[in-house]
Amino acid sequence: MFANLERLAQFMDEQGLDGLVATTIENVYYLTGVAAVGLEIFPHTGQAYAVVTRDALDRPHFVASRCDIDQALDASVEIAGAVGFGVFYRELPDGVELTDREKKLVATSVDAPVVPTPMDALVETLRRAGLAEARIGLDEDGVAHGYVDALRQKLPRLDVRMASNSLRWARKVKTEREVRSVTAAAHVAEIGIQAVGALAAPGVTERELVREFERAVAGAGGRAKFSHIKIGRAGVWGQTRPSDVALNRGDAIWFDVGCVVDGYWADIARVINLGEPPEKLVRYYAAMKAGCDRAFEEAKPGMTGGELFRLVVDAVHEAGVPHYRRNHVGHGIGVELYDRVNITPDNEDTLEEGSSSTSRRPTTSSASGPSRSRTRS
Repeated sequence: MFANLERLAQFMDEQGLDGLVATTIENVYYLTGVAAVGLEIFPHTGQAYAVVTRDALDRPHFVASRCDIDQALDASVEIAGAVGFGVFYRELPDGVELTDREKKLVATSVDAPVVPTPMDALVETLRRAGLAEARIGLDEDGVAHGYVDALRQKLPRLDVRMASNSLRWARKVKTEREVRSVTAAAHVAEIGIQAVGALAAPGVTERELVREFERAVAGAGGRAKFSHIKIGRAGVWGQTRPSDVALNRGDAIWFDVGCVVDGYWADIARVINLGEPPEKLVRYYAAMKAGCDRAFEEAKPGMTGGELFRLVVDAVHEAGVPHYRRNHVGHGIGVELYDRVNITPDNEDTLEEGSSSTSRRPTTSSASGPSRSRTRS
């Protein structure tokens, strides 16, 4: 299981919660291991939920459209129940003996009574879980304005508290399985970067470099989510779409790339130079790396994001780039690209044992191009 059950139990006990409803693609995955397709392809209107009770955090209920309810079979934990909403047809040919897996699907998507709406399906699930008159935490980030009021009208004795921030707090400390997943994602991103390095030669374009990165990531089992790869001075507009600008000997290749492997993110920056790099790039890169090294050496539990930010920026200044400035120098990472703790100037959130972060030190200049160093800790 991905979820940190001890952290979930802790905040639920502190807030007196009997149950928890996850609504975002990240939190549904966190509790179930199901990558809810409806939340991905309909990011603004799609609905899918994971519901857990305090006394059975490791046995979630899953709610999705009747079409997508087959994803309950993907769960990484034992599902306590599944409810599908809406209309969808799966035909059963006569005389076929069903497997156990097929029987489970038939029970939830063929034989089960039709439940018209996502709200109706959630209400039915809360009733089945014994939570219809309980106090629950709702992941409010994944529902529309007015949803909570409508839910309270359906279940007048239900006590609903907002829980999105509490879920982020729970996710801040990673389980061993999550650490393995984040590590695997970082490894796949590195495979993509190495593939680009192998392709790099005079005449190769940004568009071809991006295509090679995404091909290599897919081949290694990941999904590229952003592939910002720019040549030379173009790194100053690094978030723009890839162009037909071609590499020349001496050019730097700037990377800010991210991918997902089994639901967990990587976010990595690198610089590769085609040929001997100029002295300024070498000097700036060394300063950025000094900041990364300081982060690895001195980050510790109890340190705030702001304290780590100042420590890292000071290291870059001391290493020879006194004018260096940044809005942030890293962020937490996990099932969501930006998990806690963000490494920003004024962030009072604290690192804990088991936190996972990217640490980055980019600097960008339209005259000389970008230099950056970023990795995961």
